[in-house]
Amino acid sequence: MVEALVIAVLQKISSALAEEGSKILASKLKKQAPDLLEVTNKMRLLQSEFSLMQAFITQVAVHRSNDMVLEAWMEQVRLAAHEAEDIVDEYIYLVGQTEGTVSFLKKAFNQATEVKKWHKLSAQAKLVEDRPEKIAEAKNRFDISFASSGRENTTSYPSRHHHLSEYSYLNDDDDLVGNAEEVKRLIEWLCDAKKRSQCNLHMWNGRVGVKDLLKKILVQLMSKTENIMDGADTMDCVSLVEQLQRYLKGRRYLIVLDDVWSTDAWPLLDNGSQVVITTRIETVASLAEADHEMKLTLLPKQEAWTLFCQKAFSRLDDRSCPLNLKTVAERILDKCQGLPLALVAIGSLLSYKEIDGHEWELWQLSNNPELSWVASVLNLSYNDLPSYLKNCFLYCSLFPEDYRIERKRLIRLWIAEGFVQDRGPETTLADVVERNEYGRPKRFQMHDLVREISLTISKKEKFATTWDCPNSDGVTDGSRCVSLQKDGNLVQAVKCSSHLRSMLMFSEEISLSWFTDCYPSFRLLRVLCLRNCNIQKVPDAVSQLFNLPYLGLGYTKLKGIPRLIGKLSNLQTLYLSGSVLELPSDITMLTKLHHLLIDVGRFGKSVSSKISRLQHLQTLRSVEVNNYVVKNLGCLTRMRSLCIMKVLESHNTDLWTSISKMTPLNSLSVIAEDCDRYTLDLGNLKPLSPGEADDKLHKGAIPPVFSSFTKLRSLSLCFSCLHEDPLASFAAMFQNLGHLNLYRCFDGAKLTFHTGWFPNLKHLYLSSMNELKEVEVEDGTMRSLRRLELWGLKSLTSVPKGFVHLRSLQQLCISSSMPEEFQRSLEGTERWIVRHIPYIGDP
Repeated sequence: MVEALVIAVLQKISSALAEEGSKILASKLKKQAPDLLEVTNKMRLLQSEFSLMQAFITQVAVHRSNDMVLEAWMEQVRLAAHEAEDIVDEYIYLVGQTEGTVSFLKKAFNQATEVKKWHKLSAQAKLVEDRPEKIAEAKNRFDISFASSGRENTTSYPSRHHHLSEYSYLNDDDDLVGNAEEVKRLIEWLCDAKKRSQCNLHMWNGRVGVKDLLKKILVQLMSKTENIMDGADTMDCVSLVEQLQRYLKGRRYLIVLDDVWSTDAWPLLDNGSQVVITTRIETVASLAEADHEMKLTLLPKQEAWTLFCQKAFSRLDDRSCPLNLKTVAERILDKCQGLPLALVAIGSLLSYKEIDGHEWELWQLSNNPELSWVASVLNLSYNDLPSYLKNCFLYCSLFPEDYRIERKRLIRLWIAEGFVQDRGPETTLADVVERNEYGRPKRFQMHDLVREISLTISKKEKFATTWDCPNSDGVTDGSRCVSLQKDGNLVQAVKCSSHLRSMLMFSEEISLSWFTDCYPSFRLLRVLCLRNCNIQKVPDAVSQLFNLPYLGLGYTKLKGIPRLIGKLSNLQTLYLSGSVLELPSDITMLTKLHHLLIDVGRFGKSVSSKISRLQHLQTLRSVEVNNYVVKNLGCLTRMRSLCIMKVLESHNTDLWTSISKMTPLNSLSVIAEDCDRYTLDLGNLKPLSPGEADDKLHKGAIPPVFSSFTKLRSLSLCFSCLHEDPLASFAAMFQNLGHLNLYRCFDGAKLTFHTGWFPNLKHLYLSSMNELKEVEVEDGTMRSLRRLELWGLKSLTSVPKGFVHLRSLQQLCISSSMPEEFQRSLEGTERWIVRHIPYIGDP
C-alpha cells in the first residue's frame, strides 16, 4: 500500500509540473516567480527522491514481511509521501485560484495575499525536502536492505501455501456439496480414451523446501534397480530437476498442481501427459486448452444451505438446522452469498457456539476477530495485485454493503483520485474484474466478507474511513478519504481534518450549513460525491474547490446550478440532478470537462453558442437540444457517449452533420420530441438485401451519417418513426454493435433479422412499436445475444418461431405491457420455442 501511495504522489507531481503549464503559469505570476520557481524545483527534487524510494519499496516487498523495523520505516515513508502530496495539492490549489479570478480589481486586491501564500508554500516545500534524506539515513542506520528482503522473498511462497495447507481440513468432508456438473466434466476429461493410461499414485506435501521435495519425488518414482540416485544428497536443485526430466522422458503421467500463482510454474509436458491445475489467476488458467478451462461459480442457495448446515451443525446427528436458529442462520447464509470459503469458515466457527440461539444472535460479520484466519487466506489474492490496483480494490469497499456499483462511475472516481490514468475507451476494469458472458459488467457488488476484510486493511493503511453505522465515532485517523453512509450529523466531525481529499456521501439527510462549516477541511478535495443527498442548493463554497476533478450531484433535489461553478477549472466529471432545468453559460468555462451527465436538462442559448469550448468532452448525457446545440455539436470530436433529447424535424440536417464528425463515438441515443409530430430523418437508411449491403457500403450509398462509426457499440433510437425496416442498414454499418434499443422508432409490420447479422449483439430491446406484428429471426443471426426485452408490442400476439435459433439467449424479459394473447402463447402451445432459455420472466 505504501508503494501505491508513492506511485499516486509521483503521478500528481508529474501532472502538476507539466512543462507547458509551468511556462504559462510563470508568465501570469511575475511577482510570485521566485517562490514559484523555488516550489517547482523542490517538487522536482521530491519527484526524483520518491522515484528511487518507490523502486526500493518494490524490491523489499513489504507486504510479505513480518519485519517490524521495516514496517516502522514504511510508516515514515507514508508520512513523507502525504507531506509531499500536501505541497502538490496546495500548489494546484493556488494555480486554480489564480485561474478562477477573472476580475482585474479582484486580482489586484488579492495580489498581496497571493504573494504571502506562495512564500509560505515555498517554506513548507523546503521542510518537506529534507524528509526523504532523513528516511534514507534511517534505512542505512537500521540495515534495511535488499539482502533482508531477499531472505523474506525466498520464504514468501512456501509461507503463502503454509496458510492454505493449515486450512485444508475445511474440505475434508466425504460428501462434496455442489459443482456436480463440474466434477462430472473433469472426470470425463481425465478419462478421455485418447489419453487414458494406468499409473501409480504418488502424493507429496508441498510445504517442504523445493530441494527436499525433489528428492522425495525421485526416491518414490525411481525403482531400486535404477542407479541414477547416486549422489542425490549433494545435488543442487538444477541437477535434481535434470534427473527428474530424464526419468519422465517418454513416460505419460498425470500431475495435479494446486493453487498455481504464476505461469512460470507451468511445466513443458508431452507424450499425452495430463496436468490439472487450480488457480485464482486468469492468465494461469488460460494455459489450459481452450475447451478444458473450468470456472467455478458461487453455490446456489439450496446447495449453500446444505454446505453451511454440514459445517455449522456438524455435532448434530442429522446435521440439520434447529427450528429456533433457522431465521438467524438464513440471515448469516445471505451474508455468505454462496461463497464456499465463507460458508465453510463461518459455519465451522459457529459449530462451537451453543445452540440456544443467544450466541448466534450476537454473532456478526463486521469487526469479528474470529475471521482473522479467513482474512489471511483471502489476503493472498489481495497481496498478489499490482500496487496501483490495490488502491482501486480498496476503493470498492467505500460503497455501502450490497451496493450495486456502476462500472463507469467507479472508473471516473479512480481517475479523479489519481489511481489510474484516463486512457480513453481503454480505461476499463479489465485488470480488476473479468468480462462475464454478457461482456463488460455494467454494475457489480462486493461480497460482504471481502468488503469487511477490505475495510480492515483500509483502516490499518489509513487509506480511508467508513462511517457506516449510527454509533460511528467520527474519527478519521489520518485517512484521506471518508465515506459517510449513515447519520449525516457525523459530517461535522471532519471540521479539523485538513488532510481530507475525498468525501463520498450516502446519507440523504444532510444539514444545509454543513459544507460551509467544514470548508477548511474540504478545501483541497479531489472528489465530492453528494449523490442522493437531500439538498436543494449547491453551497457557495463549492466554487472554491479549485482542485476538484469530480463533483457528483446526481439524484439530488437541486433546483439550479450557480454561475460560480465555472471557477472549477480542474473539473473533469460533473453529475447533475434531473431537477436542474437550465445550465448557466459559465459551465462552458470548464474546459477540462470530460463527462457531463444530467438526468433531464437543457442548454440555454448562452451556453449553446459556446459549447465548442468543451473540446475535451467525451460524455454528454440526457440534454435537450436546440438549433444552437445541433450546429455546434460537431466541434466535440472526442465524444464517445452522446444522449440527446427532444430532437425536432428541423434539426435533422445539422444534427447528422455534427454527429458524423464524432468518429470515436461508441454510444448514441437519439430521442425525438414527439413521434406523432416529428420524424427523425435518417437520410438514405433504407433496407438493403443481404447481398447488397457490403457493396453499397463500399460504394458509399449508405449515407455518411453512420458509415464511419466502426466503434459504435450501443445505439438507441426513440420516436424516429421509420417506415421501412432499418435492420439491414444497421447490420451492415454496425458490426460491433452490442446493445440495440428500438423504442417507437418503426411503424412497419415486420422486422427481419437475417443470418449473419449482428454477430456481437448482447442486448436487444424492442418496445412500443404498435404496428409490429411479426419478428422473423433466421438461424445464425445474433449468435451472441444474451438478453432480449419485449415491451408494449401491442400487435405481436404470438411467440416468434425464430426465437428457437437464439441458442445463446440467457434472459427473455417479457413486460406486463405485452398483449395477453402473447402471454398465453408463451405459457401454452409455443412454450417449446423458448424452452432452452434459462430465465423467462419480468425485466
